[in-house]
Amino acid sequence: MTWATWRPAPDAACALLVGTGRHVRPSPLPLMPQAVTSARALGAALSGDRGVLDARRTTVVAEPADARQVLDPLRRMAREPGLDLLLFFYCGHGLLGRDDRLCLALTPSAQSGGGGDPSPSLPFAEVAGLMRESPARHKVAILDCCFSGRALGPDGHGVHLLTACGRTQKALFPPGGTLTGFTGELLRILDEGIPDGPRDLGLLDLHDRLAVVLPTTPAPPTGLFPTGYPAPHQQTVDGSGHIALAGNPAHGTRRTPAGLRARGAFAQRLRKLTEPSPDTPVPDPARLPQLVHVLADLVQDSTELLGPLDDFTVDARRNHAAVTGAAGSPGQAATLLSALVDALRARSPGHRALPGTERALAHWSRERDLARPPHRA
Repeated sequence: MTWATWRPAPDAACALLVGTGRHVRPSPLPLMPQAVTSARALGAALSGDRGVLDARRTTVVAEPADARQVLDPLRRMAREPGLDLLLFFYCGHGLLGRDDRLCLALTPSAQSGGGGDPSPSLPFAEVAGLMRESPARHKVAILDCCFSGRALGPDGHGVHLLTACGRTQKALFPPGGTLTGFTGELLRILDEGIPDGPRDLGLLDLHDRLAVVLPTTPAPPTGLFPTGYPAPHQQTVDGSGHIALAGNPAHGTRRTPAGLRARGAFAQRLRKLTEPSPDTPVPDPARLPQLVHVLADLVQDSTELLGPLDDFTVDARRNHAAVTGAAGSPGQAATLLSALVDALRARSPGHRALPGTERALAHWSRERDLARPPHRA
């Protein structure tokens, strides 16, 4: 069973979005003009036609020099009764403070070398503490900064968290771009939608999509992330993952040619995460069963819409069989490929995919036979 997402009432939701990218002396932090642009763009998206927020209840704070410029409006929002949703977003530099806790940079901030909090800066624990005081049904913080994964745990207790990276990772932004990597991809998902997704995009939907898209999107070369952006992290509180942030513009396109192409492209990204890479020498074993499910649905819909021997369908069927075998079911893979080979030989013997499909069938047939227990006389 899939739980439905839930849209908070626009007059019962407040949001504060903060962007800090212009740093003044004596701060040595590099400029990040994408921070303010990202905060403004996300605020506009969430309070636009498809968003759950009301523009009149959505505040953007650009380039705060003092923690009070952030905490004062957040405090006013936190005191408002009857809220369904209190949302906080930060984009900028993340700094390490006392006991390696996460601190959010302000325009004059510099990384402390003495083991204390950078001064000035805004410890995320203070943000979360204010949010916990709110009677809002759900409190959500989205953090697009380095080390944002450090907010997970005690400092972020009681707050749904979506972070751009892990505890020791750096959030990246493309040089010369207008948006950061994390927020840029989040905005792309909100703009393009998810063809096989629900009517409204909830926090779980967005996290799961970002967890595939970000690591498979080429990132600026740093030596730390040679292939893609860091994967996001998430902390849920009760049913907070089902809170919708915006309507899904691709809803209802699942079984259209454009929807099938988008689903196929996503499946290819997901497949990359099942293969060893410099970032993940040992891939997450949960990815293969997820990919089998994604491809099985894609094959079913493309077969019904385009036909069983359409080029797109044939590629999807081959990929589904190969992934099924890699997931530990060589016999099922051989069965799937045998049906495809028989159909191609009978109805399209000159099809470009037939030779490769025959080779794949031979491979998985051997794997099936090797997996069978030895015969006892």
